[in-house]
Amino acid sequence: MKTVVFGATGYLGSHVAEQLAQAGHEAVCVVRDTSDTAFLDTLPVAVVRENFDDQRALSSHIPAGAAVINCVADTRMHVSDDARRVVETDLTSRLFCAAQDAGARRFIQLSTVMIYGFDRPATAIDETYPVKPYYSYSRIAREREDALFNLQPDSGVELVILRPSNTLGKRDTSALPALLAGHEKGNFAVIGGGDWHYSCTDARDVGRAMVHLLAVPVSGPEIFLVAAYDTTWLAVKEALDTLLGRKTKLLNIPKGFAMALGWLMEKLYPYGKNPPLTRFSVEVLSTHTLFDDSKLRATGFEPRYSLEETLSDALDK
Repeated sequence: MKTVVFGATGYLGSHVAEQLAQAGHEAVCVVRDTSDTAFLDTLPVAVVRENFDDQRALSSHIPAGAAVINCVADTRMHVSDDARRVVETDLTSRLFCAAQDAGARRFIQLSTVMIYGFDRPATAIDETYPVKPYYSYSRIAREREDALFNLQPDSGVELVILRPSNTLGKRDTSALPALLAGHEKGNFAVIGGGDWHYSCTDARDVGRAMVHLLAVPVSGPEIFLVAAYDTTWLAVKEALDTLLGRKTKLLNIPKGFAMALGWLMEKLYPYGKNPPLTRFSVEVLSTHTLFDDSKLRATGFEPRYSLEETLSDALDK
């Protein structure tokens, strides 16, 4: 199946491209002129450099009837809403319109479970749970989805949105490197005890889910969650200790103190510079974050990897 991927040089986008190649799809990865394509160049995919400000040029790389997968995202934790909208809403809208102009069949958008906010129960929620974003990262993610919902009617393009749970895997540039940096010093920091239950997904399974969604029948815009396994930060610590062969000291930071420190760092760091801690990251690390992906599994998709397999692959153990 002809598939065009935007954002394939990013963390999850690279896994989408890899899984498309492994599944035998004809994939074209459209990237910016300045993008590092070292990993993509190892895959049997076509890499095309283009100006992302030019909608007509973007459209020229999308064959009629093709599927478009958009993984482009601004993953910075500390930027203004307007700066985040440049990629999340403006560029996403431009890519959807380019797909429409080209006569694409389907547009699959990579989103985030953080759109639900942190006012959630301690039990698993599904796609029907109301979104309640508070922090910028979540609020603009909602705006991105709303922009697509507004563009989709009468466009002739099927719209599918995938919201992965927390992810771990190779080429992660945020969560795993931070965990490993502390582990190297003999410490593993948790907030509020660390026994928070959350759903996690191997980045490879996110890519596999995207490939699976290329062919899932839809009658209108559809939203799917993907959540491979449930774990805790304490379980991640134990798994890392085992894989790396050294036991780390557990550092427990009270949540109230962490929130105050995150707020202070947000004030001290200018926009565009990522503080070591923000209130958003504190919430991620100290909230039960469980998801029910029965809807996706009912279409025949099954995640493949466990926590131990995820970490083993990411660390090449």
